Amino acid sequence: MYSFKAFLPTKLIFGVKALQKLPKEAKKLGTKAMIVTGRHSTKKSGLLDRVLSLLKSAGISTVVYDKITPNPTTTQVDEAAEIAKEEGVQFVIGLGGGSPIDSAKCIAIASLNEGGIWNYVKVGGGKKPKSALPIIAIPTTHGTGTEADPFAVITNPETKTKVGIGYNAIFPAVSLIDPELMLTLPKNQTAYTSMDAFYHSIEAFLNKNANPYSDLLAIDSMKRIISNLPLAYKDGLDIKARTELTWANTEAGITETITGVIANHAIEHGISGYYPNIAHGLGLCVTGPYLFEHIFNQIFERLAQVGREVFGIYENNDKRAARMMIEKLRDFQDRFGLNKKLSALGVEKETLKKMANTSYEAMYGVIETTPGDLKKEDLLEILERAF
Repeated sequence: MYSFKAFLPTKLIFGVKALQKLPKEAKKLGTKAMIVTGRHSTKKSGLLDRVLSLLKSAGISTVVYDKITPNPTTTQVDEAAEIAKEEGVQFVIGLGGGSPIDSAKCIAIASLNEGGIWNYVKVGGGKKPKSALPIIAIPTTHGTGTEADPFAVITNPETKTKVGIGYNAIFPAVSLIDPELMLTLPKNQTAYTSMDAFYHSIEAFLNKNANPYSDLLAIDSMKRIISNLPLAYKDGLDIKARTELTWANTEAGITETITGVIANHAIEHGISGYYPNIAHGLGLCVTGPYLFEHIFNQIFERLAQVGREVFGIYENNDKRAARMMIEKLRDFQDRFGLNKKLSALGVEKETLKKMANTSYEAMYGVIETTPGDLKKEDLLEILERAF
């Protein structure tokens, strides 16, 4: 029997030219916005200037915070929140990939609550924020699903702890999901972000809390990614493939909201907490198949279903189908150079135990919903196999 709750308050505006709706939607939230973005890509593509122009046309003044890096830090968030307070910002716009949008969510909290953002992280203090500034999400990658969820990931550079937070207050008020904004994604980011979405979906599907609502979206999301990533990787300007991947990502975000991910995300947070230059999507691909093998006896029936419905495996025996599915996944990842070893990515062996411990302590919530009753030793074993 299934029992679950779903709360999805974000207004999703999806489709080519969705960005043009920004003036109308922004006017509902206030007259002064902070745009949170990265250092290069939205400037190089001209997107930041487009957004500034659209907001100006609606009579909205802006403050730009453009120091966000991949795997954003508490330092960046707290600095931006102080600026937002000083400037009297009324809402926050996350413009870019997962890092700027997650940062916008954290800034929205830190701007209206006392103390730095780490006070609102479970391992940092665990206070619940009283409120947050409204958020508009404008994603430029099809990987994080953050435009459709109440989660944000932040790294404490002092402790090297990378952890997710989740509060209803940071569901975006509006998300403008425009596949045209994905056309400038380079090949490596196309692969990394698409596989991030894939792992959101498969981890939600394997989660102890999986249910018919999340399953429906998870399977559909995985199908779209497996079918369309090769097309977008070959031709980044293929707008049909980009649209399919963009929707698959939003589906994955909704699925993650309903159900949650499992230990693969905890393990990867441990990796990129210590090695922030390792792309999140790449890290998930490195460790994912090893996790599936480690908890195989608890998940083989679900893996077999993914094998049949997503990878087209014709095999009646569930265990054989599940093993074939893991190999099919490895073969698929290999097409994009994603089957790396941690040692080849610059990870030092002596940090594996630290990463396992940090993953377990900082992300225990997703480990708890992983089949197999995993302990710190299990995470270390998976990391050692991936090394």
